[in-house]
Amino acid sequence: MTRVNDGATPLSNRAIEALVKKYTKAFKSNKSMSPHKLRNTYVTNLMEQSGDIHLLMTQLGHTSTTTAALYTNPEQEKAKKAAKLLGEKRTKYLEKD
Repeated sequence: MTRVNDGATPLSNRAIEALVKKYTKAFKSNKSMSPHKLRNTYVTNLMEQSGDIHLLMTQLGHTSTTTAALYTNPEQEKAKKAAKLLGEKRTKYLEKD
């Protein structure tokens, strides 16, 4: 909340983005993170640690287990990261030629 004329108003989406980027950049070796990525990282880690789909639903504000189930397979996220790293390595290799 921000204060305007002795009243509180909600933070804008842009203000939240700026805060998340500012603080994640300070703690992640100068790399910033979006609110979406921060949320996904939190929920993926929560699912890996707890395995509790109902806790996940509560934290995300979801009413359907189908939507929350998207976070139940952290291996898929790891596979995406591995594919991205391979693509980056391939690009660097091709640039050397």
